[in-house]
Amino acid sequence: MTQNLSGGGPAPKYPGSEEKSEDRFRSRIKALRAASVGWNFVTAPLVGAGLGYGIDTLLGTYPWIMVVGIILGFISAFIEVMKLAR
Repeated sequence: MTQNLSGGGPAPKYPGSEEKSEDRFRSRIKALRAASVGWNFVTAPLVGAGLGYGIDTLLGTYPWIMVVGIILGFISAFIEVMKLAR
């Protein structure tokens, strides 16, 4: 139904075209995870601070649980960096 306009020869090979699609997918996922490391260092402590502030408000222990939440947020961000480095 369709004609081969290139003259009937084999299709041209481009750099990286022999790479499997699964390998390309995995490398793209790894690149996206590496790009998200910066966001982890911002959002994880903020979420920990927000949760800690809410608990502090309920218990009347301001600012101690919030400080613990910030510290746990930074620890979780470092754990994500270590996972990515493997």
